[in-house]
Amino acid sequence: MLQQQQVQDENEPISQFKQITRYYSLKIINPQVYYYYVAPGNNSKLIIQTMQKRKNWQESANQLLHFQWNMNDKNFKYLTLSQSQIQIVNHLPNHRELTMKCNLIKNLKYFCQANKRYVWDITPLSFIIDLYTSENDLNRVLKEFIFFYEQFKPSNSKKNQLNYSSKPVSQYVHPKMHHSLLDEEDNYIWILKPNEFNRGRGIQFFRTIEELKQLLKNFNKGISEYQFSQGQIKSSSFVIQKYIQRPLLLDGRKFDIRVWVLVTHQFEIYIFNQGYARLSSEMFDLNKLDAFIHLTNNAVQKHSQNYGFFELGNQISYSELDYYTNGEFTKTVLPKIKSIIVFSWMAIQNTFKKCKYSFEIFGYDFMLDEQLKPWLIEINTNPCLEESSPLLQQLIPKMIDDAFKIVIDPLFSKVTEPTDWDHLLQL
Repeated sequence: MLQQQQVQDENEPISQFKQITRYYSLKIINPQVYYYYVAPGNNSKLIIQTMQKRKNWQESANQLLHFQWNMNDKNFKYLTLSQSQIQIVNHLPNHRELTMKCNLIKNLKYFCQANKRYVWDITPLSFIIDLYTSENDLNRVLKEFIFFYEQFKPSNSKKNQLNYSSKPVSQYVHPKMHHSLLDEEDNYIWILKPNEFNRGRGIQFFRTIEELKQLLKNFNKGISEYQFSQGQIKSSSFVIQKYIQRPLLLDGRKFDIRVWVLVTHQFEIYIFNQGYARLSSEMFDLNKLDAFIHLTNNAVQKHSQNYGFFELGNQISYSELDYYTNGEFTKTVLPKIKSIIVFSWMAIQNTFKKCKYSFEIFGYDFMLDEQLKPWLIEINTNPCLEESSPLLQQLIPKMIDDAFKIVIDPLFSKVTEPTDWDHLLQL
């Protein structure tokens, strides 16, 4: 059951949870009709349109539901979903093991250590900071990162990737710098990411320890977002991540790649065979710490005066990526991306409990360095569904409809149709 409560999703209007009445109440309505509810926000009208195309489905007016789509799962009670008749929801329990930045890093480190694989070959070097300034000394909390930072800052000619820490660390999680993260000049960049936010919210850049300390103090009080945002955000949990100094550029601009991943309640993992790259609005320049240069999220870039100047919506398709990379994106990059996606789910499979009648669509974000190596940046719940370009007007409705063909239609209509989702594995 779902309790009725107002919740606020990042960048979305307040939505109202519908309460799912116990299953025996469903007997009083037409057994040939199924009922759904879609919470407002994140292009919810597309979800409604997708359901309206399905026979025997009707939007609920009396809170008796077979399917609910919501921005988050704060009030979902997963244990009730399989008690009687089918009720399905669009979030997996424990998805935060991947979608919370700190949890993702922790789980990747544990799994890599146990399976003898170098975690910093998968995701950029990262440090987790849990900061409670009223109880802990800031320097002590940052001690591990500061020691590493001092060893590798460009002005230090005695760079040494060994023995940076006084305590033994497995070689597979030992901090190390990949070539694409290094820069010999003074434009060395690190990223500070609040743990609980997405769509670029709260991300800050810094070069020095003094700048980092000031940012952490600001977050503890409440820090203003970029010049295009309103209000403040507060956080005490962060990931400090090394910025990729040598990214692959498209026409001189930075980009990342959004990949959609579908996970069913049976832990079948799918990847949508189409996706897109998100480009910045400004030319790449390590000398400037400008969000419109370094953050490719559409939620950020849409505020730039150059948004849409180079391409509609600052987005290009996989086929265009193939053109830029002489076919290497499809041939070599995409298989590596698929491998990382599989690896991420293997890393958390023991922390997840399968829950009948729940599924989720995730937004994986990858970057390519100048050697075409893919790096996993983060994994998003409730990925943006806004059709902000002709490309996304084509891709997103198809992606959603095909996802429902896998997770909804077989349960209710017993119909199975081909889709553009490729099956990766079954956990």
